[in-house]
Order: sequence, then C-alpha cells, then structure tokens
Amino acid sequence: MADTPLSRTFSTCWRLCTGLGVPAQRSLAGKIYWRVHPKAGDYPELKNILECPEQGIVSRQRGLFGSKSDFVYHQRLVVKRYNVRKPSDAVLDLIRPSKATFAFRKARLLEDIGIPVAAAIAAGDAPRRGLVQHCYLIMERVPGAQTYRPFFTAGGDADHARTLGTLIGRVHGNGLRHRDLRCENLLEDDQGKTWFIDMEGIRVQLLPRPDRVLRDLRALYRNFSRFQASPATGVLAMFWRHYLREQPRGSRRQFRAARRQIFGK
Repeated sequence: MADTPLSRTFSTCWRLCTGLGVPAQRSLAGKIYWRVHPKAGDYPELKNILECPEQGIVSRQRGLFGSKSDFVYHQRLVVKRYNVRKPSDAVLDLIRPSKATFAFRKARLLEDIGIPVAAAIAAGDAPRRGLVQHCYLIMERVPGAQTYRPFFTAGGDADHARTLGTLIGRVHGNGLRHRDLRCENLLEDDQGKTWFIDMEGIRVQLLPRPDRVLRDLRALYRNFSRFQASPATGVLAMFWRHYLREQPRGSRRQFRAARRQIFGK
C-alpha cells in the first residue's frame, strides 16, 4: 500500500485496536497478567512493583465509582491505576481492552514514530471483582521534569517552537490527534529534552483532512492566553515551518489554507 495519510491512519488504527506489531513480553506476577516492554530489564525494581502495584497508592476513590485514576511515584517509575468512573464503563470493560492496555499500545506506537514519550514499561489488569476491574500502567519517570509554562508565559522562543513544530507535526502526520496540548502535558527534562505525557487521550484521525487535524492546535494556542501572553515575533512562523515539513508533501498546500481558515494566519 502506498504511503498516504489514509494508509498511515489504517496502519495506526490496526495496531491500536489489535496490538499486533507491538512487541511485548507476557508475565504473571501475583494474580495480575502483565504486558512488559522489552527494555524492562533496565529497571530491576520493576519486579517488586509488578508483584504489588498497589503499594504506596493513596486512593481518591470513594465507593465503586468516581475517581478517574490514582498515582504513586517511585524513584524512576510511575504507577498509574485506572479506576472505573461509572457503571457504563464497567460494562464496556467486559468487551474492550482495558484503558491500561490501550495506553501501553499508544505509548509504544509513539516511540516507534520518534515521539519522546515516557516509555510505558508495563500494563496489567487486576482480577475482576464483579463488574469492577482495576488496571495499571507503569511508566518511566521523566528526570528533573518541568512543564512548558515558562515558554508560554514568556511568549515562546525559536528553539522550543522548532521542537514543538517538529514533534506535533509528526504526531499529526501519522494520523493522530493529541486532544489535550496543555503546557502541563509538555515537559522539559534536566538535559533540555522535550517530552510528551498524558498521551493516552490520543485518537486516530479517521478522516485526516487538514481542517480537522489543525483543530487539535487550538488548545496549544490557548496556552498563551491562559498566561495573558502573546507569541513573540517569529515564534509562530518557526513553529509552522517545521510543523508543515512533517506533513505529506501533497497535503501541505491544504494545510496552509486550513491554517488561514482556522487561525487567520
């Protein structure tokens, strides 16, 4: 199949829905079956976490339903426990992969297309208790992480705009939408590397038309107004230049037209 936006979208959707092409080892620890990243051996502390992922979690959940998720932070890893928010979710969980499974697949996919994300090291589903089933995602912890708030507060700068344009453009160029491009989901580590987090909200863009795809950037623009700042001179031009380089060559004119339609620039 030719490498077109539609073929990329089909390939992405197939991987996310089936898990095929997402290498993972299978492991049983305690009563939980885990899917484990091939690089899990870099984390010897993982064995104890797999055996008792609940250790250290302070639950915000009251009763069976309500809380979206709970976290516990270890020195190099983070455990996220997904809770069942409402009865309809519990019913759907009987027939669909768990939220942790989807998050694991998405993180692995993003690694493959060159997006710097906190690697999903393991995902597992606890034994079901009636309709309620907790699931867990274990991720790398970004060292010395700071959010992108200083970038937006100061109006941005060319280097970071170039990085964001390339990375977000690559996400969109592979038929995906982030859907929550808040500064809190954009991190910079102690070496100056940019990381994306909270990527489980990503969706496949089934109809990857430029005018649909670019709506994903509205949240990014709103970060400036949140802090009562305006983009500095040249920042948006730098972002768009590198963003467009990641789009299929035959679609770039349509992206430029859609940008003017949505953002007036």
